[in-house]
Amino acid sequence: MDSETALGNFLGVTEHALPAAAVADNADTLHLARTRAPPPPDTREGERSAHRTWRVGYPSKGARAEQMPHSDSCPDVLTNGLQHITHVPWEDSVSHVTCGKGVGGFLSLHQSGRTRRYHPDGRLQDSCLQPALAVPYEGLTSTQLPGRVVGWGPGAVLTLLDMELEPVAHAREPLDVRVCQAVAGSLDLITAGAGNVCVWCVRHMVCPVRVVEGLGSCSVFTLLAVATPLLAPRVLAACRMSITLVDLAEGRVLEHKRNLHPRDITGLVYCPLLESVVTASTDMTIRVWGPDWELRTIFMGHTAVVTSLLLCPVSGLLVSSSLDGTVRCWSLEEGDQVQVSLPIGCAPPLGLGGPSTDGTFFSYSRTGVNFWTFSSLCQLHCKLGGDSSGPVRQILAPPSHRPYPARVLCVHGDSDVTLVSAETGAVLTAFRANSRVRCADYCLLKEILLVLTEEGTVIRANTLTNPVTVLDEWHRVQKGDWSSRKKQGMVEPARCMALYSNIADPQEALEEWMSLQKTSRRNTQDNGRNSVIQMQSGIVQYRTSAHNGQNISSVQAYPDNSCLLTTGEDDSVLVWRVFPYAQECVSLQASVFCAHTPVCEALLDSVLAICMQQPHSATYCLVQYNLHTHTRMDHPPEHGHSSTITGKHTQTRVHGPPTRARPQQHDHR
Repeated sequence: MDSETALGNFLGVTEHALPAAAVADNADTLHLARTRAPPPPDTREGERSAHRTWRVGYPSKGARAEQMPHSDSCPDVLTNGLQHITHVPWEDSVSHVTCGKGVGGFLSLHQSGRTRRYHPDGRLQDSCLQPALAVPYEGLTSTQLPGRVVGWGPGAVLTLLDMELEPVAHAREPLDVRVCQAVAGSLDLITAGAGNVCVWCVRHMVCPVRVVEGLGSCSVFTLLAVATPLLAPRVLAACRMSITLVDLAEGRVLEHKRNLHPRDITGLVYCPLLESVVTASTDMTIRVWGPDWELRTIFMGHTAVVTSLLLCPVSGLLVSSSLDGTVRCWSLEEGDQVQVSLPIGCAPPLGLGGPSTDGTFFSYSRTGVNFWTFSSLCQLHCKLGGDSSGPVRQILAPPSHRPYPARVLCVHGDSDVTLVSAETGAVLTAFRANSRVRCADYCLLKEILLVLTEEGTVIRANTLTNPVTVLDEWHRVQKGDWSSRKKQGMVEPARCMALYSNIADPQEALEEWMSLQKTSRRNTQDNGRNSVIQMQSGIVQYRTSAHNGQNISSVQAYPDNSCLLTTGEDDSVLVWRVFPYAQECVSLQASVFCAHTPVCEALLDSVLAICMQQPHSATYCLVQYNLHTHTRMDHPPEHGHSSTITGKHTQTRVHGPPTRARPQQHDHR
C-alpha cells in the first residue's frame, strides 16, 4: 500500500491508498477530508489510539524558544573557489619549488641549498626523510619518472638526481639553463637560457632538439610555456618584453613578438581551450592574447608587480601572484576577476606552480611556502531552457532509492518548470504555464507534475510526455468536488504546496509505479488554513487552524519523520505530526516563535533548524531546536552569514544542516 500526498497520506487503505491534497484559507482553520476507501476497522482504531497516546506524550506542544536550554557549536565554512590550505614558514629563504611524480609531492629549494619535502596535500614530510646535504643547483624540476629530479643551473649545468638528490646522470653538452620545465604526459624536459631552447630526454639525458639559430646570445629566456597542438608541439619562451615561438618538431624559430608589455614579462601561460597566451608584467597588468596575437583582455587589479601566473587545471581559472601580497583568480572566459585572497602573516608571493592534473598548488615567498586548492561546490549539470529562461527559483529533489530513478524538478523564470535526470542532467520533460508559477512538486510513483500558479490555480500534468500533458486545472480549492466544479464554498487561493509520501508496501508500490497505476495526493497552503485534499477528485480531506489566521508562507513534508513544517507571517514555525490513516490526520506537535523573520527551515531527525534574518539590523542567524530534549543551539554572529540567506538543506552525512548565502558571497556553512 502506498500513496503520495501533499500534507500526508491521511487516507486509510483497503488495497490501495488513495491520494489527498491540503489547502489553507484565511478562516484560521485546517481542513482534511476522509478518503473514499477507509482503512480496515482495526487499523483505523489503532491509529486513533496512537493519536491519543501521542497527544499525552507531548505535553510541551507550543513551547517557546526562550524556555529551551542553549548550547553553541562551530560550523564548517565551505567557500567556492580558491582556498588556502596551509602555510609552512621557513627562516631559510625559499628560492624555488617543484612538484610531480619525481618528488612524490612537493619539494622546496632554499637559499642555503637545503631542501624540504611535502606530501601531495601540502603536509610537511618527516625531517628524517629529508636529504641531509645541500645541493649546488639554482633550481630543481620534478620529472615524470618516479624518484627522479633534475637539478639545473647556474650556467650550463643539468643533472638527473635520485630521491636522495644524488647524481644519476649528467647531461651531455648542456647549454646555459635559466629555466627548466617538464612536458606533461611525456618524459621530456624543455630548458631555455641565453640564446637557446633545448629538449632533453630524461632517461638518457641527451638533447634531441637544440634550437640556437635565430636566437642571439643577448636573448636570455627566463620563462617557458608549452603549447602542444596534436601535430605541431611548440614552446613559448619569454625574454624581457618579448616572446619567441619555437617549433619543437622542426627545431626552428617561428616568430618573435616584441613589446607585448611596456616592461619586463614576469608570467607566462598558455590556455589550450581558448588558444590564448597570457602574459604578466612588472607594469602590474595581465594581458590575454589570441591565436593571431590580437589583444583580447587586459586584467588590472594588482597594485604591485605581478610575479607569476598559473592556469588551474581543475577550475580553468587563471591564478596570479603579486608583490602586493595577494593571490587573485581571473576568468579567461568571462574576462573579469573572480576572487582575491590575502594570506595573513605571509610575505608577498614570488612564484606559483602546481601539478597539471591536480587542484593543489603552491605559492612561495622568501619566508615560506603556501599551499592552495580550488573548491568547486557546484558545476554545470544542465542548462534549462536556454539563456532567456530566467533564474532558477526552486530546486526540488524528491527522495528516491533504487530501482527508482533520481530526478530533479526546477522552477525557473516566471513560468517554466523542467524535470531533469539527476544522474545525467538530461531534460526529461518541461512545462510552461500561462502565468507566474509559485512552486511545483513532482510525484514519481504517479509520474504526475503539480504546479501552483500565482492566482492559486493548481495544474496537474502527466510527465511521461515531453512537453507534459495537462490533465486538469483547479482554479480554486473548494469544499466540494473539483472535477465536477461543485462550488460548495470557496476558500482563498493557495499560496504554497508540498507533496507528502507514505509507502506502506514498497514492493506493491514498485509494481504500481512500473505499471503506472499509482495514486497520489498533494498538499497546498494559503491564508491561515492547512488542508489536505484528494488529488484525483479534489475533495478536502481535513482542515485545521494554523498561524493565527496569518498567511502561510511555506510548507515542507518529511515523511521519514511523519512530520510537516509550516512557516507563517506571524514569524512562527509549526511542526505538525502526520497520522496517515486517522481521520484527524495532522496534529500540532510544537510551535516556535521567532524573534526575526524565518526564511527557511529544515528537519534533521529530531532537530529543527531555522534560518532567521533581519536585513535592517544585519542579522543572519541559524538556530537549532531539539524537539525531543527541548534544547536550543545558537550560533554566534561570527559564525553567521554576512548577507541574505538564500537556502538551507539537510544532509544526514554531516553534523548539521548546511545553509547558503547570497551567491556572490560564495559562502556555504
